Amino acid sequence: MDSAVESRERHEQAAAAWLLRQDAGPWTEQDAAAFEAWLAQSAGHRAAYYRFKGAWQEAGRLRALLGRGTAQPAAAARRRPWRRLPGLAIAASVACAVGLAALAYLLVLSPSNVYATRVGALETVSLPDGSRLTLNTDSRLHVDMDANDRRVRLRQGEAFFEVAKDPLRPFVVEAGDKRIIAVGTAFSVRRSGSDVRVVVSEGRVRVETAGRPAEVLQAPLLDAGMVASTRGDAVLVQTRSPVEIAQSLSWRTGQLVFRDTPMAEVVAEFNRYNTRKLVVEDAAVDELRVGGIFHATQLDAFVSLVQRGFPVQARAEEDRIVLTARK
Repeated sequence: MDSAVESRERHEQAAAAWLLRQDAGPWTEQDAAAFEAWLAQSAGHRAAYYRFKGAWQEAGRLRALLGRGTAQPAAAARRRPWRRLPGLAIAASVACAVGLAALAYLLVLSPSNVYATRVGALETVSLPDGSRLTLNTDSRLHVDMDANDRRVRLRQGEAFFEVAKDPLRPFVVEAGDKRIIAVGTAFSVRRSGSDVRVVVSEGRVRVETAGRPAEVLQAPLLDAGMVASTRGDAVLVQTRSPVEIAQSLSWRTGQLVFRDTPMAEVVAEFNRYNTRKLVVEDAAVDELRVGGIFHATQLDAFVSLVQRGFPVQARAEEDRIVLTARK
């Protein structure tokens, strides 16, 4: 057997054993320290663990879908103390975990695999290859992966990608007719209709237009700290400071950060995260500049602060809050 394949299988078996140990309990401080040391030993350990963790979570969902009749025995097995399992039972349990994770892995790689968030919600997902993605509010995407390909189709909204390095399988995000291609990096993609915005916080990505040779469009390479905004075939690339990049990605913690931002843009951002909308009925209010850090879904707190800090009054209606200049 090829040494690389053997190494990967060893990593996967160890990852499955750690997951089983965490699931079975008890989990001590010594266990946690040993696990962290194992993770730190190599990128292969980390990739195997997060790959199997995603598969394990998917397997849990599968057990829940199968009904209580199958879920209860699994729960009973998990309550059995780890140290009381004889060696043969441990080996069998690890094999079962590997098999169950492999089944879930196939499910995760299904073309129908869809992740979505409602308005105001965030979700973080561990992918089978060791990558992680975080979906922003009101977003939807499809994940397709196999031995040769890693592809995400962003249907709407925004997502942040932390890509596990794999030179043989570039990580491709499709957003409309745009392809964002990476190997091992961290970046966000926001899709608004046919317009796409890419923010790179680590590594390097390339932005292409589907069906067009990269050399024809001179597809831009974006390094960390760069932002690309597309409209049609036009691509605007800008370099941003670390503070501005952090501001653009602050939504991952549920916060919105503004620095001398026009009220019209602030209102548009808040409306992405709330079903109750802000409406400005006065052009003078739109031109006000806002700075600060706000929780994306705490609309009432924001409106209260605006009324205290600006000559603005708010009128609450059933499904909206109307902002006008104070007379």
